[in-house]
Amino acid sequence: MQIGSVKKALRLKGKEDEYIKINKIFKNLENIDIIDLITSKEDIFSNREETEEILSYINLIFFDKIKENPRYIKCIENIEETKDRIIKNCNYDMTIDNFIVTVWEEINGKYYRG
Repeated sequence: MQIGSVKKALRLKGKEDEYIKINKIFKNLENIDIIDLITSKEDIFSNREETEEILSYINLIFFDKIKENPRYIKCIENIEETKDRIIKNCNYDMTIDNFIVTVWEEINGKYYRG
């Protein structure tokens, strides 16, 4: 098992800035405008081969946020649905768009009044 962790760490080396950006965005989901979140999609999901890893990382962020807001449980469920849709070969862009809008709405409400 440890060998897999080492390989994963080596793959992530050099991508620290990307993961810092992902962390910043999804840890502050309550304070980010939906337009800014949608705009950041291209940066976050620019490499389709890394989508599952990125979603797993976001999953960890949401798991940590459950203590503050139980709505994140639903967001974690949404991540798993998104992974499943991608595996089933659904339209990638539409699946990612749906993920972004759904998690934002879950945390901020469908009718944002900001």
